[in-house]
Amino acid sequence: MRFLLYTTTYGKSGSIQLNRPGFWVPALLAVCGLLLGAGWVGSMLADPALSLAAAQTGPGDLHWQTALDEQRQELAEARTAAQDQLNALAVRLGQMQAQMLRVEALGQRLAEQAKLDKSEFDFDQLPARGGPADPLLEEQISGVDFMRALDNLALQIDDRARQLEVLEQVVSRRRLKHAMSPAGRPVRKGWLSSYYGKRTDPFNGRQEMHKGLDFAGQLGSEVLATAAGVVTWAGQRYGYGQLIEINHGNGIATRYAHCEQILVKVGETVKQGETIGLMGSSGRSTGPHVHYEVLKDGRQVNPTQYVRLGRQPAG
Repeated sequence: MRFLLYTTTYGKSGSIQLNRPGFWVPALLAVCGLLLGAGWVGSMLADPALSLAAAQTGPGDLHWQTALDEQRQELAEARTAAQDQLNALAVRLGQMQAQMLRVEALGQRLAEQAKLDKSEFDFDQLPARGGPADPLLEEQISGVDFMRALDNLALQIDDRARQLEVLEQVVSRRRLKHAMSPAGRPVRKGWLSSYYGKRTDPFNGRQEMHKGLDFAGQLGSEVLATAAGVVTWAGQRYGYGQLIEINHGNGIATRYAHCEQILVKVGETVKQGETIGLMGSSGRSTGPHVHYEVLKDGRQVNPTQYVRLGRQPAG
């Protein structure tokens, strides 16, 4: 192929032959170079930041960029793991707080039942502790040690809670047993007018066995139950007049005779110290008093030892 070229420089015409390899190969390379250069320039003009990064970035910089991306990913994973651990600790802390509330409630009930001095066992205050510090032994606690200490503390709280529950049951049974065991005098006001044992009968002058204690007082004075129990008799009985009998369990019963008025009914549950009747002189009696008997397995025993128990603090 032949192209004619005209020029005015010398006022002559000339021609170029393109089918020669010595011409079109270098020309093709030159055209490709121009096209690539034009594309690069266009991309630089379209994104100045990319052109700046391309101008400043080398092979070593690309390596650092990859390392930074990996570190960012590791940091994000570490934050996620730390948040998960904090959430788990928050749940564990809530469980331990609930356990502590339970232990405190048990401790307060025990302190009240045992009548302990509040200043000695105050669950609203931290226990007193102290001692000199040794700087040589101070160490930073690690995460593993912290979790181990937390687990040990949770086990101790559970163990103390079980111990307190058992102790509360023991104290409750002891208090119940104490409440159902006769103790103290059957009157609020009055005096001991006749003892248990042989005496001269006030009606015929003969020796007889007096199977109770007599507490004399003012007519209409309060008659008290000496222990908690269930009323098994409330009415007239020969020789006793108006009689109240209370069953306290474990084979123990008490009788309160010669009442002027009975304030309880058969089947009724009474508490220790509750008023069950009024002092009178009904039945075989010479004046206002309470004939008090204690029965064990159906037989009268000396009530003196039970009356004396009322003078001692509950144990």
